[in-house]
Amino acid sequence: MAPNRAPDGGRRCPLLPLAQIVLMLLLSSMALAGPVRIQGEIRYRWEYQHHFNIKYYGKHPLKGKSNDGFLLQRARFMLGYKLNDHVYLSAGIQDSRAYDVAIPNKDFYKPRLGLKHNPYKDYIEPYNTYIQVRDIPIKGLSLKMGRQIVAFGDHRVFGPGQWGNTGRYAWDAVRLSYKFKGDFVDLLYGQNIIHDPARFTWRHRHYYQCLAIYSHFHLMGRGIKLYLEPFLVRKFDHHHNFKGEEGKKGDFASNYYGLRAYSEILPNLDLDFIFAWQDGHWANDEINAYGYHILVGYRLKQVPFEPRISTEFSYASGDKNPKDGERNTFDGIFGARDKMYGRMNLMDWKNLEDAQFNLELMPAKGLSFKAEVHKFWLTQDKDAWYFNPKVYRDKSGGLGRDLGWEFDVVGKLLLPSRNREVQFGYGHFWPGDFVKGLADDTQADWFFLQMKLRFSRSL
Repeated sequence: MAPNRAPDGGRRCPLLPLAQIVLMLLLSSMALAGPVRIQGEIRYRWEYQHHFNIKYYGKHPLKGKSNDGFLLQRARFMLGYKLNDHVYLSAGIQDSRAYDVAIPNKDFYKPRLGLKHNPYKDYIEPYNTYIQVRDIPIKGLSLKMGRQIVAFGDHRVFGPGQWGNTGRYAWDAVRLSYKFKGDFVDLLYGQNIIHDPARFTWRHRHYYQCLAIYSHFHLMGRGIKLYLEPFLVRKFDHHHNFKGEEGKKGDFASNYYGLRAYSEILPNLDLDFIFAWQDGHWANDEINAYGYHILVGYRLKQVPFEPRISTEFSYASGDKNPKDGERNTFDGIFGARDKMYGRMNLMDWKNLEDAQFNLELMPAKGLSFKAEVHKFWLTQDKDAWYFNPKVYRDKSGGLGRDLGWEFDVVGKLLLPSRNREVQFGYGHFWPGDFVKGLADDTQADWFFLQMKLRFSRSL
């Protein structure tokens, strides 16, 4: 019997789509037979990018416009059905659209995938469509299978990436979780989806496959709260579309061994630390890379507006020698990037050093502001700036490591009903020598205004 393959030749999992189809049929037949919960979310965001776009930096980008204003629309609708105390069914859809984006859909084509992967548009796709079984046969044990969002910790290792209009990560996954005394151990197998607006996700291959163990434990004593989150992740793709430094193609498989530790030493002082080591292979190249993040924060609760000040440093190793057959670029696992390394999305947790200072204020109930200052460097000057690694790479190392500075300020207003939210923000980037040498010496600006409406009702 021929293996179950997607139309593009890629192997696909037969169980997850089948489970989702059966689940939607079950929900449609049960909708009037018992308690049904209806949930939805509509989000509009206007953005303006000045002297950059999602792929290129400067006044004269290779594609798209240097000054681009556009409107993003995302709608989600979900039905949930509690069959009994142990079984919960969910079926949902997401529709993501964009108006006046200068870069057309065809320019999001990725040769390695043989598909378009668009962060702005993906029409009517399954969202949160799963079956979940709880407390069988052991109290605290649950199994969740189907289309779902996966997020752990501070979202730096596994993040939902929900700022993006289509969502950076959505998974067809099986997740086994055991919760006990405030702690948990999760086992996960999943495949993250590709956002091609012209094709339905069940009819083409996925992006990466993943096997993971992520856990959370707490230790308390003498007024100190310490939380430990060890994790082990295997990320792989058996399509032979990865090119090594010698030019030969092969597959990709990588392991990550890591730990997140965070603590509240004093009532208002918090510390956070993540470290991850990466090994494996990229085609014929061996992988030897690592990344870490450190944060120290303090909130002054007795001061007006309850300011919180914090400082952070993020590090991702880079490739030392582009011809030695060893890949040293840490690739960020499946973490979010939108709130981590500058709000303008010019950076990723790859070949990066990011020194950051933050100030957060709460002037009134439901109103908050956060201001950030970032100083960016490449870790290795012969590796790429991963805003667009194919274009912005200096293999000679002559341009140095200085990427530049970024300032961001974002405000959030929760309206009294708590179901309506307004966000607004501004960012400014000053290019460093590396950016000036390969892209442009002009400064860039970013503005956005976002409105979100949520609703929920039980029938």
